Amino acid sequence: MTEPQKAPRRRRARKDDGKFQADNPATDVNEAWEPIEVADTLPKNDYAIKPKVKPQSNGGKYSQAPKVRPTFGKVTSTSN
Repeated sequence: MTEPQKAPRRRRARKDDGKFQADNPATDVNEAWEPIEVADTLPKNDYAIKPKVKPQSNGGKYSQAPKVRPTFGKVTSTSN
């Protein structure tokens, strides 16, 4: 089986002032699109794995201390 030919990568052509370039119907070339160069392979980036968050004893979101439940006299709040 033969693989189909990939169409070349392209982008819209622009004029000097930034507006889109129109196609001229009198020519066989489509001036509205221009080809762009694409690298064959992208460079591989080495990503470091971040360490997991360790619980701390000084409070905060990940603390080991028990959560404080607010009390208002004899009225207490409970949550599930």
